[in-house]
Amino acid sequence: MMHNQWAAILFGYEKSSTARIDLMSKVKREYSTYFTHMNKYSFDEEKIKRDFPYLFGIEEDEEEGEYTTDSLIRDAIKAVKKEIIEQHDPKNLESFKGSDLALVRQQGKSYIYQVRLTMNDGQEPNIHESNPFILKVYDKEIACEAVDFDFITGVLFFTTNRYVNPASYCKVLLDSTFILDGLKQRLEDLKEVGIDEDLPFSKFFFDETEFINEVPHKPVPLSYYERLDRSQKKAFLSAIDHDFTLIWGPPGTGKSFTLASIIYAFYQLGEDRTVVCCLSNVAVDQLLCKLLDIIDDEGLRIKPGNIYRAGRSMDSRVIATDYLFPNDEKTQSLRKKIKQNQESIRSLKERKLEKSEESIVLKAANKELREELKEHTEFLVNSSRLVFSTISNFELSTNLYENRFDNLIVDEASMMAMPSLLALGHNISKRLILVGDFQQLSPISIVKDDMLTESVFEMSGVNIRNTGHPALYQLLSQRRSNEKIVDLINKTFYLGKLIPAAKPNEDIIKSEPFSGRIIALEKVTDGAVKYTKGGTRQNRAFAESVMRLLDKFSDDDHDFTIGVITPYKGQVSLLWHLMYERKYDEDYIKRIKIGTVHTFQGSECDVIIFDMVDCYQQENGKPNKIGRLYSGNGGERLLNVAVSRARHKLIIVCDPDYIKNIPGNTMTPNSHSLFNKLSKYSN
Repeated sequence: MMHNQWAAILFGYEKSSTARIDLMSKVKREYSTYFTHMNKYSFDEEKIKRDFPYLFGIEEDEEEGEYTTDSLIRDAIKAVKKEIIEQHDPKNLESFKGSDLALVRQQGKSYIYQVRLTMNDGQEPNIHESNPFILKVYDKEIACEAVDFDFITGVLFFTTNRYVNPASYCKVLLDSTFILDGLKQRLEDLKEVGIDEDLPFSKFFFDETEFINEVPHKPVPLSYYERLDRSQKKAFLSAIDHDFTLIWGPPGTGKSFTLASIIYAFYQLGEDRTVVCCLSNVAVDQLLCKLLDIIDDEGLRIKPGNIYRAGRSMDSRVIATDYLFPNDEKTQSLRKKIKQNQESIRSLKERKLEKSEESIVLKAANKELREELKEHTEFLVNSSRLVFSTISNFELSTNLYENRFDNLIVDEASMMAMPSLLALGHNISKRLILVGDFQQLSPISIVKDDMLTESVFEMSGVNIRNTGHPALYQLLSQRRSNEKIVDLINKTFYLGKLIPAAKPNEDIIKSEPFSGRIIALEKVTDGAVKYTKGGTRQNRAFAESVMRLLDKFSDDDHDFTIGVITPYKGQVSLLWHLMYERKYDEDYIKRIKIGTVHTFQGSECDVIIFDMVDCYQQENGKPNKIGRLYSGNGGERLLNVAVSRARHKLIIVCDPDYIKNIPGNTMTPNSHSLFNKLSKYSN
């Protein structure tokens, strides 16, 4: 129906037509979340039912008596349902216009297609190999998987199991709610069977995480333990001896090395089955490779199948490690084909043919081969003593979810909310080991529900004002960053307890720009913030300043890595475009990583350039308010992550006067303190 028709129905005819229409406009503006955006004046009935069930005669679950395990599971299901609804809202669903949809080749049962995406100003498609998405064409929605995406040309190559006629227009929708759907199903399964209240995880139900129990075990092999520092040894021993351990791993304190040592000890004990979970495939492979280093170092012989990498690994070392796979004919054949294709892709890349049809076909073939390898070897989940998986793969895999393990280790647990821990922890009988840094980024959610926004550290009562939890062990020796960079974050975010232990790299420090400086400010006083259609921000003057810095670094003969970090997706998009216009040497481009702060958590570079974006004015001349990303505790964590990625040199692109006198009071005293410290490096 039209605007004035709804106005008449809702407000009657006793009011004037103008008054009715004005009231309807106010409703639409203030309650826009309850309208579908595909049809401007259709109501989103599912969302209204969720928030106002009594209007439909729907009774909400009553919360009588004491809070139980069922109560927590029920609350988790409600929160996940809300998040699914919000993520499905068209205003939250990232979509791109597509053109020139064409078939590249049919390969087995799959079809390889290409489509050119048109990106709005500031859009930065987060599309990587194997990412699922929805293709909308000819009024149909088709499930697809990415093979390759060229950010500069906007060409996306993908596979689907359906034939699609060529089209001049289509839409690409990035929808990851299938992971949340899987999590919701796991929680609903859990609600049916319940949880054994004697398991370590039950501590969270009854607010008893401070009650730690000892776990009997054989003597621990200490050969690798001796290589740990004092704080790492304390965390190591607690993880082996107790049923619940929280390891606080500030940046650069050897969290992965400590974890790999704990995992190796569990394997050497030979008593238990352990599952290790990380947020991303890259993080899983990095941690697994740390364990492989220890195994190689110790000269240990591993029986094939005792260690299993669940899901699809893209790491060549993992694929090449024989004992991670069963020794049957099909497995060996699949691995051989993957390695051969990887070598062919590498050869094409060296010949500047990475985007050729031959290369795309090989990448598509490898994607299918990795999926086939995953399905063929999944039976190992039932028998392996060590299983590595992403959190989302665990939530989607019935086999993993239903398996019983003795120990659960979760890396980057500070970014994991309670519903995921429910799914992961329900079948863990002995030890729960959660590792992360609650002073870095927290769980990401559209719905502002504590169940989704508070990390498991916060759910345990741990925060910077309460670090006395008996299960909490802080790693202290900071081996990543130069002492001056550590000093920036130490007192502000880590109670001054970090011990700088990195050796200065004089070659990088002496290199231009800012020769001899470890921390420097690149002064930009003529910047202006642009608000893009996608709701993000750009600042061209700041981006051009970043490019001038990269120009200077490109003249250097060193091979150090450079990270360019910014809070805003729009600025990332602009930076990528400007960098490719520079036509730098490919070897130099490989050493540069550009991304948002969120994409950099867990990463590090020799040099970090932090592009702040915000400054005094907008492009239209109006005063600019600092972005909400910088506000509150979330802003603290964002700044901490941004500056702590740097090993040897940190450069802040900003207006020094602005960071010293940021208007408004949305930022915390800690954030102001950090900016004040940085402002002193402007000279």
